[in-house]
Order: sequence, then C-alpha cells, then structure tokens
Amino acid sequence: MTSVRDTARWPGGMRGGLAILLVLAAAGSAGCRRKTKPKLAWGMGVRTFDATALGLASSRSPDPFIDGIRPGRIAIPTYDGSNQATHPDVVLERTGGAARLVMAMTPYPFSNDRFENPSLVVSSDGMAFAPPPGVHNPIVPAPPFDHNDDPDLRRDPRTGEYELLYLETLRPAKQTLVALRSTDLIAWQRRDAVVFDLAHGAPFVVSPTAIEHDGKTYLFAVESETKLVKTMVSGDGKTWDLATAQTLPLELGAVKPWHIDVVRGERGFAMLISGFDAAFKHQNLYLATSPDLVTWTLRPEPLLAFGDPALGVESLYRSTGVVEHGTLVVWYSMQYRSD
Repeated sequence: MTSVRDTARWPGGMRGGLAILLVLAAAGSAGCRRKTKPKLAWGMGVRTFDATALGLASSRSPDPFIDGIRPGRIAIPTYDGSNQATHPDVVLERTGGAARLVMAMTPYPFSNDRFENPSLVVSSDGMAFAPPPGVHNPIVPAPPFDHNDDPDLRRDPRTGEYELLYLETLRPAKQTLVALRSTDLIAWQRRDAVVFDLAHGAPFVVSPTAIEHDGKTYLFAVESETKLVKTMVSGDGKTWDLATAQTLPLELGAVKPWHIDVVRGERGFAMLISGFDAAFKHQNLYLATSPDLVTWTLRPEPLLAFGDPALGVESLYRSTGVVEHGTLVVWYSMQYRSD
C-alpha cells in the first residue's frame, strides 16, 4: 500500500479564487458574435425532515445537535478557493455530549472536474465547516489525466478505521474504486478495491456508496449507461468481486438515477437519489427506503424538487444524510440558477 499523506497538496499556483471565464460580446464589430452562456456555480444546503413520517424512525426526541440545524444554504470551504463544494458524504460522531460531523466532499468549480479531488471538512453544528486540524486538502491530488470523483466516507466497525472510497477515472482505459484507510483523517493508506477494465467492456459507474449490515458491507453504484443501480456484498468490508454485481430490484418508473447515497435509519435504510425524468440538467432528490438493503421502495414524490422556488436551484445533485432522534437531516448539493 502507498501512503498518500505526502502527496495530497495541490501543486503550487492552483490555489486561490477562480475567475468566471465569461466574455460578453462587445459593441460594434463584435456585436454579431454569439454570446457565451455563463457556467453555473455549485453549492450545498441542509434540510431536515420528519423521519417518522418517512418510515425511518418510530418516534422523535430532543437532541441539541439535530434541533440546532437550521435549513438553508451553507458555505463549505474548498482548497481551490471557489467554495463550490459538492458530492458530500457524512459520518456523525458523538463523544459524551459533543457531536462532530465529518464530511467528505469535492470542489466542482463551474463543473471543472480537474478540481474534483476528495477533501475533508468537519462541523460541530452541521452548518459551519472547516478542515480538520492537521488535514491538508485535497487528501489526494488529481490523477495525471481525467479526474477523481464521488467520495464516500464510513467507519469500519471491524477496525474503527475511516474508509474513504472514491473513483479514479482514467478513460478510456480504466476506472478504479480506490479505498483509503486512516485512523486519524491525516495519514491515509491506499488500496485499489475494484478495477473496472473499461477497455474490455467493464461498466462505467458513478457515485459508489458502502454501508454495513449484519456483518457484511453492501456496495452500491449507478451504471452510467444503463442508469441501473448495481450492488455487491463483501464479507470483510475490503474486497468485492465485480462478477457478483447484481441489479438492485428498485422500481424507479420514469426516474433515471444518477448519484446516490445509502443512509442507516432507526428503522431500515434510506437511499437518497439524485435523478431526472426528463432533462439530465434538472435533477430532483428522491428517497427510497428498505428494511434490509435488498428490497427497496421509491417514494414517488421528490424529497426536494429543483423547481421549488424556495431552493432557487437549477438542479440537485449527490446528497447525503443522517437519521437521528426521529429526524432525517439531508446535506444536499445543487447547481445554482443563473439568475
């Protein structure tokens, strides 16, 4: 295994704010030029839901951390200075009466995937975030070409280690599901968990997410071409056999899934699905529930809709959450409307 701790800094000169590369047509001789459509910015927000009404909890109870979260947009600092964070995944930790939320995410400034490198932030209230002490974002640099994407964070109950899964995408040859392990969020060891041989017909996947249940680790991901959710099961939480991948029996109707996250509820499990039924650029956030990670039921109405004027977004994207004290808290990523 190769340590990534000493290679995680972004090369010099890449930090700082990003300029919006938009040139407006000038008067006179330039007046006949076609105007360039501005690229849209990305960001994140938080929203709470009654988990008992969603079938994910049996009752509600007071909790200072959960009750203190106020829905709205939140600022996530990113190493490139754009603060356009997306692809969140969270682990909620409690020590005594204190709570700490650890979030893995990536910058995605104006959809520039070269900055889409896994990073970490923490929060004591679920709304204000900062890098953990000693952590230098991104925790892995960009690959030599193409991009990294879609981090997923968990704690392995067998070892107590943090595991961060992400995709190292190197088209057209391969795509690797990389597993990073750490005891302190600072020093990470790399393992290649699954290699998708794209050159020889392996599927291209997005948004892997792993979760424990009954001593097994369930891995889910979306096949980009078919828009099917695939699943694999590991007995040790480290190795998966691509030949055992199965299509999840989840009836989605007209919804085409894109990015997903699976969250443990107090009763069963929740899958947060960013998906679309018409245009890819306008995604809603849907919720599916399961008692056992095997059988799933989709709620037909979006949990969050891109057309909701209160959100003011062009699209919703990969989102994450926790179910605590009868409340589902969702940290959602989104693309802002141009206005």
